[in-house]
Amino acid sequence: MIDKNNPIPIYIQIKDDIFNDIETGKYKAGEKLPAERIFAEKYNVTRITISKALKLLVDQGFIEVRRGSGSFVKDRKHAVIDSESKIIGVLLPDIQRGIMVDLIRGIEDEAIADGYSTILCNTDNQMDKANMYVDQLIGNGVKGVIYYPVQEIENGKKMECRNWEVVQKLNDNHIPTILVDHECKNVITDLVVTDNFGGGLEMTKHLLEMGHRRIAVVYDFKETSIDDRIAGYKEALKRYDVEYDPDLIQLIKEYGFTESFSNLIKKIKYELKATAIFAMNDLLAADIYFHTNNLGIDIPKDLSVVGYDDLLFADRMSKPLTTVHQSLYEMGRESLKMFLERVQKSDERYRKVILQNRIIIRKSVRKLN
Repeated sequence: MIDKNNPIPIYIQIKDDIFNDIETGKYKAGEKLPAERIFAEKYNVTRITISKALKLLVDQGFIEVRRGSGSFVKDRKHAVIDSESKIIGVLLPDIQRGIMVDLIRGIEDEAIADGYSTILCNTDNQMDKANMYVDQLIGNGVKGVIYYPVQEIENGKKMECRNWEVVQKLNDNHIPTILVDHECKNVITDLVVTDNFGGGLEMTKHLLEMGHRRIAVVYDFKETSIDDRIAGYKEALKRYDVEYDPDLIQLIKEYGFTESFSNLIKKIKYELKATAIFAMNDLLAADIYFHTNNLGIDIPKDLSVVGYDDLLFADRMSKPLTTVHQSLYEMGRESLKMFLERVQKSDERYRKVILQNRIIIRKSVRKLN
Protein backbone atom coordinates (compact mmCIF):
# COMPACT_ATOMS: atom_id res chain seq x y z
CA MET A 1 0.00 0.00 0.00
CA ILE A 2 0.93 3.67 0.13
CA ASP A 3 3.33 5.11 2.70
CA LYS A 4 3.19 8.90 2.82
CA ASN A 5 6.45 8.96 4.82
CA ASN A 6 8.25 7.11 2.03
CA PRO A 7 10.65 9.29 0.00
CA ILE A 8 9.25 7.80 -3.23
CA PRO A 9 6.59 10.21 -4.61
CA ILE A 10 3.02 9.14 -3.86
CA TYR A 11 1.99 8.96 -7.51
CA ILE A 12 4.85 6.53 -8.25
CA GLN A 13 3.82 4.34 -5.29
CA ILE A 14 0.25 4.33 -6.61
CA LYS A 15 1.47 3.50 -10.11
CA ASP A 16 3.46 0.55 -8.72
CA ASP A 17 0.47 -0.66 -6.68
CA ILE A 18 -1.82 -0.61 -9.71
CA PHE A 19 0.90 -2.28 -11.79
CA ASN A 20 1.16 -5.07 -9.18
CA ASP A 21 -2.61 -5.57 -9.43
CA ILE A 22 -2.25 -5.90 -13.21
CA GLU A 23 0.65 -8.35 -12.91
CA THR A 24 -1.18 -10.52 -10.36
CA GLY A 25 -4.32 -10.65 -12.51
CA LYS A 26 -6.62 -8.49 -10.42
CA TYR A 27 -7.03 -6.33 -13.53
CA LYS A 28 -6.88 -8.53 -16.63
CA ALA A 29 -5.90 -7.72 -20.20
CA GLY A 30 -8.66 -5.71 -21.89
CA GLU A 31 -10.40 -4.95 -18.60
CA LYS A 32 -11.47 -1.40 -17.77
CA LEU A 33 -9.82 0.12 -14.72
CA PRO A 34 -11.84 1.89 -12.02
CA ALA A 35 -12.49 5.59 -12.59
CA GLU A 36 -9.98 8.15 -11.30
CA ARG A 37 -12.52 9.15 -8.63
CA ILE A 38 -12.60 5.58 -7.30
CA PHE A 39 -8.80 5.36 -7.19
CA ALA A 40 -8.62 8.77 -5.47
CA GLU A 41 -10.97 7.53 -2.73
CA LYS A 42 -9.07 4.25 -2.38
CA TYR A 43 -5.67 5.92 -1.93
CA ASN A 44 -7.01 9.06 -0.19
CA VAL A 45 -5.33 11.41 -2.67
CA THR A 46 -6.44 13.95 -5.25
CA ARG A 47 -7.52 13.02 -8.77
CA ILE A 48 -4.51 14.98 -10.05
CA THR A 49 -2.22 12.50 -8.25
CA ILE A 50 -4.14 9.56 -9.74
CA SER A 51 -3.92 11.12 -13.19
CA LYS A 52 -0.11 11.34 -12.87
CA ALA A 53 0.08 7.68 -11.80
CA LEU A 54 -2.10 6.51 -14.70
CA LYS A 55 -0.10 8.60 -17.18
CA LEU A 56 3.05 6.73 -16.13
CA LEU A 57 1.29 3.42 -16.79
CA VAL A 58 0.21 4.71 -20.21
CA ASP A 59 3.74 5.94 -21.03
CA GLN A 60 5.18 2.59 -19.98
CA GLY A 61 2.76 0.63 -22.16
CA PHE A 62 0.70 -1.10 -19.45
CA ILE A 63 -2.64 0.64 -19.99
CA GLU A 64 -4.34 2.68 -22.71
CA VAL A 65 -6.87 5.50 -22.54
CA ARG A 66 -9.88 5.27 -24.83
CA ARG A 67 -11.47 8.67 -25.30
CA GLY A 68 -14.90 8.78 -23.67
CA SER A 69 -14.56 5.26 -22.26
CA GLY A 70 -11.77 5.31 -19.64
CA SER A 71 -8.52 3.42 -18.99
CA PHE A 72 -8.02 -0.21 -20.03
CA VAL A 73 -5.32 -2.81 -19.37
CA LYS A 74 -3.32 -3.49 -22.53
CA ASP A 75 -2.95 -7.01 -23.85
CA ARG A 76 0.84 -7.05 -23.92
CA LYS A 77 1.04 -10.79 -24.64
CA HIS A 78 -0.62 -10.41 -28.04
CA ALA A 79 0.43 -6.86 -28.76
CA VAL A 80 2.05 -6.00 -32.07
CA ILE A 81 5.52 -4.69 -31.34
CA ASP A 82 6.09 -1.15 -32.57
CA SER A 83 9.51 -1.07 -34.19
CA GLU A 84 9.62 2.67 -33.62
CA SER A 85 8.82 2.48 -29.90
CA LYS A 86 11.25 4.26 -27.59
CA ILE A 87 10.95 2.36 -24.33
CA ILE A 88 13.72 1.55 -21.85
CA GLY A 89 13.30 -1.26 -19.34
CA VAL A 90 14.68 -0.67 -15.84
CA LEU A 91 15.22 -3.74 -13.63
CA LEU A 92 15.72 -2.86 -9.95
CA PRO A 93 15.85 -5.07 -6.83
CA ASP A 94 13.52 -2.94 -4.68
CA ILE A 95 12.27 0.45 -5.83
CA GLN A 96 11.40 1.35 -2.23
CA ARG A 97 15.01 1.13 -1.04
CA GLY A 98 16.28 4.60 -0.23
CA ILE A 99 19.00 4.76 -2.87
CA MET A 100 16.63 3.88 -5.70
CA VAL A 101 14.71 7.18 -5.63
CA ASP A 102 17.50 9.36 -7.03
CA LEU A 103 18.67 6.59 -9.37
CA ILE A 104 15.18 6.31 -10.90
CA ARG A 105 14.86 10.09 -11.18
CA GLY A 106 18.18 10.32 -13.01
CA ILE A 107 17.18 7.60 -15.47
CA GLU A 108 13.71 9.02 -16.11
CA ASP A 109 14.83 12.66 -16.43
CA GLU A 110 17.46 11.76 -19.01
CA ALA A 111 15.08 9.38 -20.81
CA ILE A 112 12.38 12.04 -21.12
CA ALA A 113 14.94 14.57 -22.36
CA ASP A 114 15.87 12.16 -25.15
CA GLY A 115 12.31 11.19 -26.06
CA TYR A 116 12.21 7.81 -24.29
CA SER A 117 9.83 6.39 -21.68
CA THR A 118 10.67 3.80 -19.03
CA ILE A 119 9.15 0.61 -17.66
CA LEU A 120 10.15 -0.01 -14.04
CA CYS A 121 10.38 -3.66 -12.95
CA ASN A 122 10.84 -4.73 -9.33
CA THR A 123 12.85 -8.00 -9.22
CA ASP A 124 12.82 -8.34 -5.41
CA ASN A 125 16.41 -9.58 -5.83
CA GLN A 126 15.10 -12.85 -7.31
CA MET A 127 16.62 -14.27 -10.47
CA ASP A 128 13.45 -16.05 -11.58
CA LYS A 129 11.51 -12.80 -11.33
CA ALA A 130 14.25 -10.94 -13.23
CA ASN A 131 14.04 -13.50 -16.06
CA MET A 132 10.26 -13.20 -16.11
CA TYR A 133 10.46 -9.43 -16.51
CA VAL A 134 13.09 -9.72 -19.23
CA ASP A 135 10.71 -11.90 -21.25
CA GLN A 136 7.99 -9.27 -20.82
CA LEU A 137 10.33 -6.43 -21.77
CA ILE A 138 11.40 -8.25 -24.90
CA GLY A 139 7.73 -8.79 -25.71
CA ASN A 140 7.13 -5.06 -25.28
CA GLY A 141 9.83 -4.24 -27.80
CA VAL A 142 12.10 -2.28 -25.47
CA LYS A 143 15.12 -0.64 -27.06
CA GLY A 144 17.41 -1.19 -24.09
CA VAL A 145 17.58 -2.32 -20.46
CA ILE A 146 19.21 -0.74 -17.44
CA TYR A 147 19.84 -3.58 -14.99
CA TYR A 148 20.67 -3.40 -11.30
CA PRO A 149 22.00 -6.97 -10.92
CA VAL A 150 20.28 -9.50 -8.69
CA GLN A 151 22.27 -10.36 -5.56
CA GLU A 152 20.21 -13.44 -4.75
CA ILE A 153 21.33 -15.60 -1.85
CA GLU A 154 20.69 -19.34 -2.11
CA ASN A 155 21.89 -21.79 0.54
CA GLY A 156 24.19 -19.11 1.91
CA LYS A 157 25.86 -18.50 -1.46
CA LYS A 158 25.55 -15.50 -3.74
CA MET A 159 23.92 -16.41 -7.05
CA GLU A 160 25.08 -13.34 -8.94
CA CYS A 161 26.80 -15.63 -11.44
CA ARG A 162 23.34 -16.21 -12.93
CA ASN A 163 23.08 -12.57 -14.01
CA TRP A 164 24.69 -13.60 -17.27
CA GLU A 165 21.38 -15.33 -18.10
CA VAL A 166 19.61 -11.96 -18.15
CA VAL A 167 22.29 -10.19 -20.16
CA GLN A 168 22.69 -13.06 -22.65
CA LYS A 169 18.95 -13.25 -23.28
CA LEU A 170 18.89 -9.51 -24.02
CA ASN A 171 21.99 -9.77 -26.21
CA ASP A 172 20.37 -12.59 -28.20
CA ASN A 173 17.53 -10.19 -28.93
CA HIS A 174 19.94 -7.36 -29.84
CA ILE A 175 18.88 -5.27 -26.85
CA PRO A 176 21.72 -3.23 -25.24
CA THR A 177 22.13 -3.77 -21.49
CA ILE A 178 23.68 -1.35 -19.01
CA LEU A 179 24.58 -2.61 -15.53
CA VAL A 180 24.34 -0.10 -12.67
CA ASP A 181 25.85 -0.03 -9.17
CA HIS A 182 27.12 -3.64 -9.11
CA GLU A 183 29.81 -5.23 -11.21
CA CYS A 184 29.32 -8.90 -12.07
CA LYS A 185 32.64 -10.62 -12.68
CA ASN A 186 31.25 -13.06 -15.24
CA VAL A 187 29.14 -10.51 -17.17
CA ILE A 188 30.71 -8.42 -19.93
CA THR A 189 28.63 -5.38 -20.84
CA ASP A 190 28.54 -1.63 -20.23
CA LEU A 191 28.67 -0.65 -16.57
CA VAL A 192 28.12 2.46 -14.41
CA VAL A 193 29.13 2.35 -10.75
CA THR A 194 30.25 4.70 -8.00
CA ASP A 195 33.64 4.27 -6.35
CA ASN A 196 32.62 2.04 -3.46
CA PHE A 197 36.21 1.09 -2.62
CA GLY A 198 37.21 4.75 -2.50
CA GLY A 199 34.16 5.63 -0.41
CA GLY A 200 34.99 2.96 2.16
CA LEU A 201 38.63 4.00 2.18
CA GLU A 202 38.04 7.73 2.63
CA MET A 203 35.38 7.37 5.33
CA THR A 204 37.58 5.00 7.33
CA LYS A 205 40.53 7.38 6.92
CA HIS A 206 38.34 10.17 8.30
CA LEU A 207 37.51 8.11 11.38
CA LEU A 208 41.16 7.16 11.86
CA GLU A 209 42.21 10.79 11.58
CA MET A 210 39.62 11.61 14.25
CA GLY A 211 41.48 9.24 16.58
CA HIS A 212 39.33 6.10 16.26
CA ARG A 213 41.05 2.71 16.14
CA ARG A 214 38.21 0.32 17.05
CA ILE A 215 35.85 0.89 14.12
CA ALA A 216 32.96 -1.52 13.67
CA VAL A 217 31.32 -2.13 10.29
CA VAL A 218 27.60 -2.98 10.13
CA TYR A 219 25.89 -4.18 6.93
CA ASP A 220 22.63 -5.88 6.02
CA PHE A 221 23.18 -7.24 2.48
CA LYS A 222 26.26 -9.03 1.17
CA GLU A 223 26.52 -7.29 -2.19
CA THR A 224 29.49 -6.53 -4.41
CA SER A 225 29.25 -2.84 -3.52
CA ILE A 226 29.46 -3.75 0.18
CA ASP A 227 32.42 -6.03 -0.51
CA ASP A 228 34.19 -3.07 -2.15
CA ARG A 229 33.41 -0.71 0.75
CA ILE A 230 34.74 -3.21 3.28
CA ALA A 231 37.85 -3.70 1.13
CA GLY A 232 38.36 0.09 1.29
CA TYR A 233 37.93 -0.04 5.06
CA LYS A 234 40.61 -2.74 5.34
CA GLU A 235 43.00 -0.80 3.10
CA ALA A 236 42.64 2.31 5.28
CA LEU A 237 43.46 0.28 8.41
CA LYS A 238 46.52 -1.11 6.65
CA ARG A 239 47.74 2.35 5.63
CA TYR A 240 47.43 3.59 9.22
CA ASP A 241 49.07 0.45 10.70
CA VAL A 242 45.89 -0.52 12.57
CA GLU A 243 45.34 -4.24 13.05
CA TYR A 244 42.27 -5.63 11.32
CA ASP A 245 39.84 -7.40 13.67
CA PRO A 246 37.27 -9.55 11.78
CA ASP A 247 34.98 -9.51 14.84
CA LEU A 248 34.31 -5.83 14.12
CA ILE A 249 32.59 -6.75 10.82
CA GLN A 250 28.97 -7.50 11.69
CA LEU A 251 26.09 -8.68 9.48
CA ILE A 252 22.62 -7.62 10.64
CA LYS A 253 20.24 -10.56 10.30
CA GLU A 254 17.20 -8.79 11.76
CA TYR A 255 17.52 -5.10 11.09
CA GLY A 256 15.04 -2.43 12.13
CA PHE A 257 13.78 -1.90 15.67
CA THR A 258 14.52 -5.47 16.79
CA GLU A 259 15.93 -6.85 20.02
CA SER A 260 18.72 -8.64 18.16
CA PHE A 261 19.87 -5.34 16.62
CA SER A 262 19.82 -3.71 20.04
CA ASN A 263 21.89 -6.58 21.46
CA LEU A 264 24.39 -6.17 18.63
CA ILE A 265 24.85 -2.48 19.45
CA LYS A 266 25.57 -3.43 23.07
CA LYS A 267 28.05 -6.04 21.90
CA ILE A 268 29.84 -3.57 19.63
CA LYS A 269 30.01 -0.92 22.34
CA TYR A 270 30.73 -2.93 25.47
CA GLU A 271 32.29 -6.24 24.37
CA LEU A 272 34.17 -5.25 21.23
CA LYS A 273 35.05 -1.83 22.69
CA ALA A 274 34.37 0.00 19.43
CA THR A 275 34.39 3.79 19.52
CA ALA A 276 32.80 4.20 16.09
CA ILE A 277 30.39 2.36 13.78
CA PHE A 278 30.60 2.59 10.00
CA ALA A 279 27.08 1.71 8.78
CA MET A 280 27.14 0.52 5.18
CA ASN A 281 24.02 2.56 4.37
CA ASP A 282 22.13 5.46 5.93
CA LEU A 283 19.04 3.39 6.71
CA LEU A 284 21.15 1.20 8.99
CA ALA A 285 22.66 4.32 10.54
CA ALA A 286 19.14 5.58 11.33
CA ASP A 287 18.35 2.27 13.06
CA ILE A 288 21.56 2.59 15.08
CA TYR A 289 20.46 6.07 16.23
CA PHE A 290 17.19 4.53 17.46
CA HIS A 291 18.88 1.76 19.43
CA THR A 292 21.62 3.92 20.94
CA ASN A 293 18.95 6.37 22.13
CA ASN A 294 17.01 3.54 23.81
CA LEU A 295 20.22 2.23 25.39
CA GLY A 296 21.25 5.62 26.73
CA ILE A 297 24.31 5.77 24.44
CA ASP A 298 24.98 9.29 23.23
CA ILE A 299 26.05 10.01 19.63
CA PRO A 300 28.80 11.11 19.23
CA LYS A 301 29.91 11.48 22.88
CA ASP A 302 29.79 7.75 23.65
CA LEU A 303 29.82 6.32 20.13
CA SER A 304 30.51 7.89 16.74
CA VAL A 305 28.36 6.78 13.80
CA VAL A 306 28.81 7.31 10.06
CA GLY A 307 26.75 6.15 7.11
CA TYR A 308 26.79 5.71 3.34
CA ASP A 309 24.51 7.14 0.60
CA ASP A 310 23.63 10.64 1.95
CA LEU A 311 19.89 10.11 1.81
CA LEU A 312 17.55 13.06 2.28
CA PHE A 313 17.09 12.54 6.02
CA ALA A 314 20.82 12.32 6.85
CA ASP A 315 21.21 16.00 7.71
CA ARG A 316 17.92 16.10 9.63
CA MET A 317 18.74 13.51 12.26
CA SER A 318 19.12 14.42 15.95
CA LYS A 319 22.88 14.61 15.31
CA PRO A 320 23.30 15.26 11.57
CA LEU A 321 24.95 12.21 10.05
CA THR A 322 28.43 12.16 8.58
CA THR A 323 28.13 10.02 5.47
CA VAL A 324 29.40 9.23 1.98
CA HIS A 325 27.51 11.04 -0.75
CA GLN A 326 26.88 8.80 -3.75
CA SER A 327 26.14 10.36 -7.13
CA LEU A 328 23.02 8.23 -7.58
CA TYR A 329 21.10 10.72 -9.71
CA GLU A 330 24.14 11.10 -11.95
CA MET A 331 24.49 7.30 -12.09
CA GLY A 332 20.95 7.12 -13.46
CA ARG A 333 21.59 9.82 -16.05
CA GLU A 334 24.95 8.33 -17.05
CA SER A 335 23.44 4.87 -17.57
CA LEU A 336 20.86 6.31 -19.98
CA LYS A 337 23.55 8.27 -21.82
CA MET A 338 25.64 5.11 -22.08
CA PHE A 339 22.66 3.32 -23.64
CA LEU A 340 22.32 6.06 -26.26
CA GLU A 341 26.04 5.80 -27.06
CA ARG A 342 25.76 2.02 -27.38
CA VAL A 343 22.87 2.38 -29.84
CA GLN A 344 24.94 4.73 -31.99
CA LYS A 345 28.18 2.73 -31.74
CA SER A 346 27.12 -0.87 -31.27
CA ASP A 347 30.47 -2.28 -32.36
CA GLU A 348 32.66 -0.40 -29.87
CA ARG A 349 34.24 -2.00 -26.81
CA TYR A 350 32.20 -2.11 -23.61
CA ARG A 351 32.85 0.71 -21.18
CA LYS A 352 33.02 1.02 -17.41
CA VAL A 353 32.26 4.41 -15.86
CA ILE A 354 33.21 4.97 -12.20
CA LEU A 355 31.60 8.02 -10.58
CA GLN A 356 33.41 9.63 -7.67
CA ASN A 357 31.87 9.91 -4.20
CA ARG A 358 32.60 12.44 -1.49
CA ILE A 359 32.43 12.56 2.30
CA ILE A 360 29.86 14.86 3.88
CA ILE A 361 31.11 15.77 7.36
CA ARG A 362 28.43 16.66 9.86
CA LYS A 363 28.15 16.16 13.62
CA SER A 364 27.99 12.41 14.31
CA VAL A 365 31.73 11.85 14.86
CA ARG A 366 33.67 12.80 17.98
CA LYS A 367 37.38 13.58 17.81
CA LEU A 368 39.26 11.45 20.33
CA ASN A 369 42.28 12.73 22.22
